[in-house]
Parts: sequence; C-alpha cells; structure tokens
Amino acid sequence: MYIACMRELCHQIGVPADSFHEEIAFLPHDNILTRSTKVIQAIEMMKERMKLIMDGLRVFLILDDVWCHEDVELFNFGEGMKSSFTLFITTRTLDMFPSTGACWIDIPLLSPPDAVSFFFLESGRGDKVPTDEEFLVTKQIVEKCGYLPLAIRIAAKVAQAYPRFMYSENGLEEIPRIVATNKIDCICDSSPNSQTVTNLLNRSFSYITDADVSHALKICFGAMAVVFHKDDNLRPWVSQKFVEKLWSELLTECDELREYKPKLKKYRISTISSITNLLNIMGLIDKRKKKEEKNLADGFQIQIHHDLLFEYGKMVAIKFQKDREDIKKSSDKYTLLGNHFSGGNERHFQNILIGWNNLMVNCCQDSFKLSKSELDVSYDEHRVYWLPHHMIKARKLSAVIDLLSKKKFLRERIAYFGFLEGTKLYISDIRELQNIEGKFTKWTNQSNLQENGVSKAKLRTIMFMIGDFLSDFDCSKLTQKSKTENGNALVLLGVTEQAFALWHESLQCYNKALQVFQSAGLDENHPYTISTMKHIDVYAVLPMWLVPETSQYCVRLKYSKQLASFDYGPSGLPLELSSHPGKGIARVEDFLKAQSEYINRKGLCFAAIGPKEGSLRVVRQGNSIRCTHSNYFFRTYHSIVEGVPLVWSSPEEKLEAKAEWIIRDDGKVSPLQATNLCLGTSPLSHLHLVEKDSPNQVSFENYLELKETQNQVYSSKWKRVPLKLSSHPNCGLRYRVGTPNWDIQFITIFPLFIGGGPEEKSIQARLSEKGEIVLDETGKCVVRAVGNILENGNAMIGTIDNSDQPRPGQPFQVNDNGSISPIEAPHLVLGFPQVGTVSSDLTSEVGGKLVAKGKESTDSLNEKVLEYISKYM
Repeated sequence: MYIACMRELCHQIGVPADSFHEEIAFLPHDNILTRSTKVIQAIEMMKERMKLIMDGLRVFLILDDVWCHEDVELFNFGEGMKSSFTLFITTRTLDMFPSTGACWIDIPLLSPPDAVSFFFLESGRGDKVPTDEEFLVTKQIVEKCGYLPLAIRIAAKVAQAYPRFMYSENGLEEIPRIVATNKIDCICDSSPNSQTVTNLLNRSFSYITDADVSHALKICFGAMAVVFHKDDNLRPWVSQKFVEKLWSELLTECDELREYKPKLKKYRISTISSITNLLNIMGLIDKRKKKEEKNLADGFQIQIHHDLLFEYGKMVAIKFQKDREDIKKSSDKYTLLGNHFSGGNERHFQNILIGWNNLMVNCCQDSFKLSKSELDVSYDEHRVYWLPHHMIKARKLSAVIDLLSKKKFLRERIAYFGFLEGTKLYISDIRELQNIEGKFTKWTNQSNLQENGVSKAKLRTIMFMIGDFLSDFDCSKLTQKSKTENGNALVLLGVTEQAFALWHESLQCYNKALQVFQSAGLDENHPYTISTMKHIDVYAVLPMWLVPETSQYCVRLKYSKQLASFDYGPSGLPLELSSHPGKGIARVEDFLKAQSEYINRKGLCFAAIGPKEGSLRVVRQGNSIRCTHSNYFFRTYHSIVEGVPLVWSSPEEKLEAKAEWIIRDDGKVSPLQATNLCLGTSPLSHLHLVEKDSPNQVSFENYLELKETQNQVYSSKWKRVPLKLSSHPNCGLRYRVGTPNWDIQFITIFPLFIGGGPEEKSIQARLSEKGEIVLDETGKCVVRAVGNILENGNAMIGTIDNSDQPRPGQPFQVNDNGSISPIEAPHLVLGFPQVGTVSSDLTSEVGGKLVAKGKESTDSLNEKVLEYISKYM
C-alpha cells in the first residue's frame, strides 16, 4: 500500500517511480516482531528516498480525510528538506495534540444568512431574489438541517426536483426521511434510478437468503455500531472477543432476539464467531490481528468499514427500538428504515444506547473486580479502555466517577497504554462526562446532574489526581521516550484544566512539563519546549486602556457583528478577541491574587486580557455592555481620555457617560463620546508583588550599584541606575508607551511595566535614605503597591502627590540575589503577574480534601507502573 502511494506521488510530480518497487523479504523463521521491524525499516527507507526526490521542489501535499495521526507522519517529508514543503490535512477527528507549529482552521457550521444563501445557490435559483415567503420557509429548512452544508445541499436538490416540497404541509418534518429515501408523499416516482442509499445498504445483506437470519445479523451489526463508537472516533478498532460477547448477550437476554438463536444455528451459524466472519466477507467490517506490543493479549480486532455504514447501523438500531416500543408490531418488520425515519428518532437512539451499553457494563463488571490491594494490578485491554465509556453511555454516572477516581484504575491505564495515551483516555472520559449534561437533561426527566453523580467538583478532583500522579512520578528511572511522553501528558492535562478555568493548576502542569522536557535533554528550540512555552504565554495577563484608533495595540472582538446586531441568546456572547487568538476580555481578579482594597470597596474590578476560557459573556443594554454572570458593566475608570484604564463596575457604580460604547464593523470598540479612541492593550506586563523564590520573581543586573545609591550624600544631581533585569535578558522596568501617566484627584500615577528593548529605555532609579525607590530627579516620584497593600499579586506603581505634604514611598531592600523586597513584607519580591486561584473557592475546597487524604509514597505509587513502562517504552 505504501509503495503504491510512493509510486503515485512520483507520477504526480513527474519523476520515475523505479526507486519504489522492492518487496520485503520475510524468512520462514521470522516472528511477528521481526516482520514488523522489517516493514517499519522499509517504510522509513522509502520515506527518506522520497525526501531526496522532493528536495529542491516546492511541494504542496494534501492528505484528505485523515483518521489517524500516524498516517500524517508517513507522508511528512518536510523535515530536513531545504525547499518549501507544505502538508495540508483535512480530518473529521478531534486532534487532541496537534503538531507543533501547525496552523489549523476549525470550520464551523454555516451562519443562518450563509445557510440560506447556500440553499438558494444549490437549488439552481442563481441570483434571483427570493420572496419574503420563500426566505422565511428556507430559513426554517436550513435550521431543520442543522446548518450542515451536506444536509442543506440535499434539501436544496430535493426542492429543485420537487418544487411542491417547499410548500408541502409537513415538508420540514419530511427532510430526514427524504435524505434517507428520496421519496415524497405527494410524488410517485417509480424510476429504477430512485433507489436510495439505505436500500442499497439493505441489499448488502441479500447474501443471506433467510429473512430471519438476515434481520438478526442487521441487529448485531447495528449493536456494534451503537455500542462501540466514540464522539471523536466513529469506527474504532475493538476486540473481536468483546463484540461477540455483546452479540451473545443480545441473543440470550433480549426477548425480541432470543427466538433468532435457533434460526441462526439452523442456517449453520453455529458460533458467534461465524457472525464476525460473515460480516467480514460481506464487506461490512474489517478485521486485523492485534498488534503484538506491550502486553496485549492474542486475538483479533474488528472495525466498521466506513462512516456511512456506522450511520446505517445506527438507523437499524433505531428501527429495532421503535419496533420494540410499538404496541402493534409492524407487518413489514424486515423492511428496515423505510418511511419510519423521522425527527423523533433521537429518543429511541438514547434508549437503545442506554440498554445495550448496560449489557456491556454487566459483562465487564462480572470479571472486572477491583482488588482490595491498591498495588495488585490486573490488566485487561478492553475493560481498561472501554468500561468508563460504556458506563457513561449507560448513564451510570456515579459509578463511573467512582471508577475514574480510583488511583489503581489510573495506574492500570498508564501502565497499559503509556503516559500519553492513558492520559488521553482519561481526558476523553472527562469530556464525555462534561458534555453529558445537555443530552441527559434533553432525553430524561432528570435535569439535576449533581443528583446523578456528575459535578464539576468531581471532575476537577479526577484531574487533580492525574496531575499529582504525573508530577510525582520518579522520572529519573524512565527512558528519554517515556520522559517526553510524561511531559506531553502534562501539557494535555494542562489544556483540559484550562478549559475548566483551573488557571493555577494548568500553569503548574505546563511548568512541570518544561522541567520534564529539560530532564529529557530537550533544549529551548525543541518543538515540545516551544509548544509548551506557547501554552504558558497564553497566561500573560495584559492590561487594558483606551488607545488611539490608529494604534497598533487596538483590540478587536471576535463576535462584534453579533454583539452589534443583538444576535445572541440570554447568556450573551463571550468577549473573545480576533486580534489576540486564544485570548479574551476578562477581570483581573479572575487571574491575579489581589487588587486595591479601595477598588474592591467601590465595586470595581480592572479589566484585563487573559486566556479565552476566562472571557466574560456579555449582552448589550442600550449602548452599555453588561456581564450576564455578575451584572457588572464595562466602563472607563475615570474620565474618557487616552491611557485611562478600563474596569468592570457594579450596577450601583455604573455611570452612563463612562459606560456607553460603539461596536465597529471591524471589531474595534470605541467610547460613544470619543470615537477617536478604542479599546487597547500593551505588549508589556505589569510589575507585581510575588512570593519570594517564585519562578515569577525578577532579579536586577545593577542591584549592587542600586544598593550603593542609598548612601549618597545630597548633591545637585543624584546618581541613578537603570533597572535592567539579569533574570530576563534584554528586559527591564519600563513606563507605558504613549500616555505615561494619568491624574486622579491630587495624585499622578505612573504604571510600571516589564518589557524588552535597549538598556536606555529602562527606568532609572535610586534608593532614598529610608529605602524608597525614587524614579525622578526631584525625589517626588516614588514606588508603592496599589493602595499601599503589600500582598502577593498586587500591582506596583509610581506616584507623585501634588500637595504640600506628599506621602512617603514604601521602603524596599535589595536582596543578595538581586531581587527587591518591601522591608515590611520580606517574603515578597518584585516580579511578573502570578496566576492565582482567588476566585476559585471550589478548587481550594477540593484541593484541601486531597491534601487531607494524604499522598502515597512515590515508590509505592509507581512500583507496578514502572515495571511496565520501563519494559515496553
């Protein structure tokens, strides 16, 4: 197969394919491992050969409908090439760990206006303007199609062929059936060309001459499709043994199918394995030998052959469930699907999903009993991989939470599948549990998920357990490959925790991953290191203020058009930014651990730009912007001038003049009273107080000279030194670019920032006799914490009191390591903003419970896992 692909590539780029013709020579005594090694070596040689052929050419290679990330690596010839090589991939699967440096586009559903336009385009109307009636009907049709392009296109073609469809009495409800059958009640089309895809798939079973046996096999196939699929993988490879176990249980326990068991035997299908072989011969499923790696047991795996067959199997299962629930049995029970497929099928699908997955849970739990000893690990591929999924689909939510919370089960998954794949399985289960709320509420009468075993607190507890396990693992005993897997697993967990707004825990995962990569010998230019640093960069909390509309630091809203046209629901729209991908407008206190007590008393909170997961959801109230969660309004801190900070204000503090905004078409937002200004930010980071020895602390290059300035004798010109950083090369303390200060009553405030650039741009300072950090010649501008509050996370500013009796600045001391601390709070130092958990009471509560339980010793925690990891990785 790979050779054929290489030869086809040679044909497409116009070079001889003679280099790709050899067959792999297997010897009689070669075992499977040896054969696999030869295949891999041959593939690598062909890949290197293709690199040499392509080097010097400008190559744009397209891989369409990729299902497995290993396939991408087989055709990624760009590494080591000197010429341009671009790999373009289309896929319908969730890429949980995209390649470093890859640019990806998540193509969403069509917007309502675009969907209507697409319908008319596909229906052959051209540029003809639709009537109001046509537009209204079409808008309902595209909504019924779920704004899916393929469904809209089919509905448009039906409307083109059968104009009465647009105005039929029940036309909208008929769309799913039309898609499946291409028949309309008011149209009698007996042409042979009108055979449907469904009928063609039904004919796949014509190989079986007995109608009862054919029906039973369809149910078995539908059961496999329904039970063994995941949201991000419709056709996974599954153990043949457990699929056959499901079929056996169905034919034994299901009243409607029990009668078919003797009929199967009469048709010479004496064993359940014969069903597998028949479906494989009929081309409905694929079959392969299990990979002999790690500790996988001998046997085969099977997979549904195509996505379309999955949909067919799903419809078979729905029809079966509908027949079970009908009081009167249908007379044509063997003619599946037909005119029965309608919009009410989801309820039937959920019911059959719960029932059949319950069968698999019972099968698994019969022989899967967790040992009383936490270290007595018993492995089984299918149960360790699939059991939580079956329990979720069976709505055994409390039970699956208990299972996922067991450290023994976590160790089994990690030891069996490795750090990265084991963590991916856990993340997949967590996401399924997170997404189950809407489905559970919709298809059952129980709307309170917490009563049924699922809450965000419990999911957080599971993630904390995974984080502790990965972080506490003794990496000194691992190979380099295992270390990098451990680091990548920590990054994946960090991404998931970020989605739960667990900022502090997520950042800890990224920092720990960097340490693991460093211990594995990966330098700062390695793709894994670069990717992790990009994740950490997302946590940079950027300040917000008003800037000129022509400034390069203007920010743009991602959903500006919807917000401007009031096109949103009750929960509003998130303030995500198109100008800063991955970021959005939030509140400082959601990320930093302190802000001015005066600001808190006033019912204010400074606005900031942080990770998009922390974006506030807002609605428009007149010309104002209101947060739907807190009812706070978005406004300027004081007067509407360039450089003024932006805040979230309580309803009592809302001032109309400061809280009215114009949302522009390009995504910029301007004050109503000053359209020449826009929302903006800065590439610089605020100076804050952080814990001593924190990774966020900064050290100063000229700290000894700065310390000496405290002993200066008064002169006409004080000696000052540039506040350049030694901890962060080419960085120093800076004033804000543009408007450097703002006046509040009798105080002039100078925000202080950390940024890069030439040394001469660094602020120059000296120490006064009392230890104040003085920033100007006159001695009036001194450094202090906002509100004079010396707390971890509070921001630092320079102030000038314009009065006869100015306040003294706060005293500081220069430490021996080059850091600077407040004398009254020596446990704090100057540094970068530190992500905190001030607003996450639930996180603290759960974290406290985990600490109270205590940790296992690292040796006992990892003993069994190390045995498998070091052996197989």
